[in-house]
Amino acid sequence: MSELERLVDLVPFLKARPGIRVEEVAEAFGVTPKRILADLAILQFVGLPGGLYGDLFDVDIDGARSDGHIFVRNVDALGRPMRLTHDQVASLIVALQVVMEMGGDDSAAKSALAKLKELSLGAEPPVSVAVQSGDAEVRAALNSALEERRAVRLTYRPGGRGATRTAIVEPARLRADSGYVYLDAWSRERAAWRSYRLERIVRAETLDEPVAPREVPEQLDSWFGDVTHTLTVVVRPRGRWCADYHPTTQVREVDEGLEITFPLVSDEWGARLLLSLGEDAVRVSNADVAELARSLARAALEQYGRP
Repeated sequence: MSELERLVDLVPFLKARPGIRVEEVAEAFGVTPKRILADLAILQFVGLPGGLYGDLFDVDIDGARSDGHIFVRNVDALGRPMRLTHDQVASLIVALQVVMEMGGDDSAAKSALAKLKELSLGAEPPVSVAVQSGDAEVRAALNSALEERRAVRLTYRPGGRGATRTAIVEPARLRADSGYVYLDAWSRERAAWRSYRLERIVRAETLDEPVAPREVPEQLDSWFGDVTHTLTVVVRPRGRWCADYHPTTQVREVDEGLEITFPLVSDEWGARLLLSLGEDAVRVSNADVAELARSLARAALEQYGRP
């Protein structure tokens, strides 16, 4: 169950069980008591549009923290039909399309999507979202492992290219971010949290090993956490964009502009980065990457000059 699904289910669950203990709720949802308290903190800011007093759910967060009992009030709006604006309908349609791309049992999402499209008279939303969600079999295996709370053996390509690696992980959730779907999981080999882009996972094998729920931190190491080499580039002010566009390990101001250190997935990746920067790259720490960039540029010019 994703964080969003849990939050949606949590309100009616608590409404029907006033005074239930935090530990009981955590056990019912398969998470830690700390996670439930964090969910309650979020629910304080959820409710009807407007966000004024009386619009939001009344969550006794202090009581839950002190004596362990949960009381949620002012949730009667859950039993009333929602009145959505056109923009709200369009936003929900886009969000549901992303949910369906992530796989799993999407029957509820399909049903809701059909009803929302009826509300919008069949009109498509003014924007569309493309999500890189990887192989359908991989998504199905991961969703199954998440539902059954089992470990998974991943075969993946760090950085999206080169030789594959394997890792046994304990999956925690799937999430979409900046057009990609990620698996957040506990890496047993590294004894740390990692995020894996689904499009880079070649195979996911569900193991017959149950896993206990863990508290997922807000920030997770990505695929680049496995990368041991770095590339430092000094760029002119016009090249500052690359610090926002690519993962970095260090960024600092220098006289020429910006000194940026990137995790170096491969020499080819570094060479393509330098080519994209062009004259805005002033200095490069890796001579091999710089020479490869020059070779690729020469080859491109030769190809361009052929009739």
